[in-house]
Amino acid sequence: MKSTILTIIVTAFFALTTFAQKPTEFAEKTAVIKKIDPWLDFPAEGRNSKSGGGYSANVDLLNPKPKKVALVSFYLYDPASSKTSKSSYSVSAECWATTPEKGQEQVDAFYAKSIEVLKSEFKSYGMDLLTPQEFLDTDERAEFYYGFNQESAKKEKTERSQMAVKANLDTYEKAVVVEASASTLKASPKGYRAFFVANENLSKSAATNFMNAGIMGANRKMSSSLGYELCKGLGVDAVVVCYIVSRKTDRKKEIYAINAVNLYMFGPNPKMESEEDKNRGQFYCGQRFFCSGLPEYENEKDGTKGYDHIENVMKVLAGKLCNYVINKEK
Repeated sequence: MKSTILTIIVTAFFALTTFAQKPTEFAEKTAVIKKIDPWLDFPAEGRNSKSGGGYSANVDLLNPKPKKVALVSFYLYDPASSKTSKSSYSVSAECWATTPEKGQEQVDAFYAKSIEVLKSEFKSYGMDLLTPQEFLDTDERAEFYYGFNQESAKKEKTERSQMAVKANLDTYEKAVVVEASASTLKASPKGYRAFFVANENLSKSAATNFMNAGIMGANRKMSSSLGYELCKGLGVDAVVVCYIVSRKTDRKKEIYAINAVNLYMFGPNPKMESEEDKNRGQFYCGQRFFCSGLPEYENEKDGTKGYDHIENVMKVLAGKLCNYVINKEK
């Protein structure tokens, strides 16, 4: 009898241990570094310009290469998700996003696993990636950073909405229109600001933000504001913005997935002639790890939750970004 009870206890223990150690979908997808393949995501315009013209910099003109680089933004971004449904008698629309409390928990965990890997990778290319604690080394710089008014030619979408329409063609009654809305979420670790780079789509992001951006897709005010004005005020050679696109994939359930992880570097135009130039600041590089299948990192239904291997993604993004800026290798 005692032997039977002991066997049951041991079996239950190992079952619980196995269950608790089950990796998340995101951890499984990013377990092997060689299989992490990000997009080179920044505008083609200017990459090979010898005059300094263009939305992006020709990094061959950067002499010297950046040494002091400020990580000015690190944030988790939920652009909101939506759902519509129709029946013979009704139509409905839903729109939702991660709560601020949950987003703060998530970004703090992602940051804790990411920051040392990012700093180490930049260091291996001769660059010091500085956190706010490091680049805000005077009261004047702290006041400048926290009071900096970022400029942008595109409006940041902080509210998203979803509309559903049911047309009564058979009875010729007035169509039924319903609409739902939700605020987007941006959450940062303590000390960081969430500077705007791009609006991500409702429910599911596009594969890239800037790779195919033409004249109509340009936001030179944004790149000049971050790459020139912010750099100049902080006394650094370049700035980096890192953000993670996270989705709450079910309105009623605690299920969260990664849609993209982004790393962008901006800096002064190496051939800028005056402060009136439209390209005072430029993209130096952009890297985007896009997850089309929305791999989950938390699911209350199966009990999985974790932030493992985000450090692998950050290592690859940082390595490829730095290698492009220093060596112009894609």
